[in-house]
Amino acid sequence: MIKLLLMFLAGFILYSLVSGVMRPAKRRPSNRTPDGETMVEDPHCGTYVPQSDAFKATIAGKQLYFCSKKCLKEYKKAQNP
Repeated sequence: MIKLLLMFLAGFILYSLVSGVMRPAKRRPSNRTPDGETMVEDPHCGTYVPQSDAFKATIAGKQLYFCSKKCLKEYKKAQNP
């Protein structure tokens, strides 16, 4: 019984090693640098989000970034009561 378990364990380790070598390396998205991505702060709720994921809006001639459409909508509503 122990021999069977050891053979199974050895087979699993061998499979893991072979599949790791055969699997292609994952590539980074081209819009990111090795240093990471620029984080921007949502002016409405203060949450920081990656610039590529943020919702962008130009308000009063300024480029602003929001974490969600909801925050963007609420910010616009607060600016124009």
